Amino acid sequence: MKKCLTCHASNNEDQEFCSNCGKSQFIANAAAQRSGYVKSRKSKKPLLLLLGLVIVAASVTFSYLSMKNEFGKEAVADRFLEAVIQQDTTVLKEIIVPKDGRIKVDEESLRGFLTLVEKNPSLLQNVEDSLRDKSSPDMFTLREDGTYLGVFSKYVVNPIGYVLKVESLGEQTHISLENQELGVLESEGETAEYGPFLAGIYPLHISTTVNGEQMEKQFPASLFGTESKLNLTTASSEVKKWESDLSDKKAADKNKIAAAEKEAQKPVEKVVVKEVIKEVPVGGTYTDYFIIPYSGDTYLNASDLKGLSKSDLRLARNEIYARYGFIFESKELQSYFGSKIWYTPDYSYNGYLTDWEKHNVDLIKSFE
Repeated sequence: MKKCLTCHASNNEDQEFCSNCGKSQFIANAAAQRSGYVKSRKSKKPLLLLLGLVIVAASVTFSYLSMKNEFGKEAVADRFLEAVIQQDTTVLKEIIVPKDGRIKVDEESLRGFLTLVEKNPSLLQNVEDSLRDKSSPDMFTLREDGTYLGVFSKYVVNPIGYVLKVESLGEQTHISLENQELGVLESEGETAEYGPFLAGIYPLHISTTVNGEQMEKQFPASLFGTESKLNLTTASSEVKKWESDLSDKKAADKNKIAAAEKEAQKPVEKVVVKEVIKEVPVGGTYTDYFIIPYSGDTYLNASDLKGLSKSDLRLARNEIYARYGFIFESKELQSYFGSKIWYTPDYSYNGYLTDWEKHNVDLIKSFE
């Protein structure tokens, strides 16, 4: 027996129409089956929708974490610090984006910054604290530089610009930094500011005319810390020393000729060691050779300079500085001393000479 799905009356299994209501059992069964199918489909829709939402949420979360790992504050700070340690200038040029477009981020400026960190490793901790907002801004900070795909904040490293303030000590003072001329100060006492520059140690070259005589000096200018201006007139002991030397030089020039003549009249006492050292050792190389090997160890006299040409005298005078790693402006001197195995350039050399070395420099120059 089967019940009619319309009136629920009992009917035989082979009946096509209900004996009570006359409804077709075939149509009723088909409708019932169709109703069950629709209900089944409807019951699956919420599950599919929920599954789709889960997939979308997972994709968004994954994308966000990926972008955060690449462009987020912590990720950029970590990447910057690792690039500094590895001295990877390619990465540094990519993530250092100055807000001030005047600050150059190139091979020269990055070399100056990496030299600063190499000579002062503890400064890297100051930079890290600054990037992670653990201290006041120092050399570098992080800043938001737009968004990625309009959703994720993108961070870059922003350098603090440093300015050089220079006062001329003479007439026509030329100021150069990293072989790039910054400007010319026409008269004594004139001041100018140059920059801003990336934090670092840069070779600064100053040439000027004092009392009609040309003077040149090159020494490292250190730009870093919380003070964004370096006043070379007051902050650099090297410039102070140079200014003092200029005033002393005028008085020294008056006695130079008389001193040279007096030295020439002294009995010549030859030392065997001097004579041996003067010779180029058998089997030695050109790169081992000094014009006057002992000029950094003892006072010279006129006899030590006999037989030297003007060119040799110039090299002999400059090799006193070269022993300390002095960085020469002249291309000729750079090439000559660069060929010496004993010459190591040192940007930190401040121009210091012993009393006998100063004497030897003045003596040689009087014969040039």
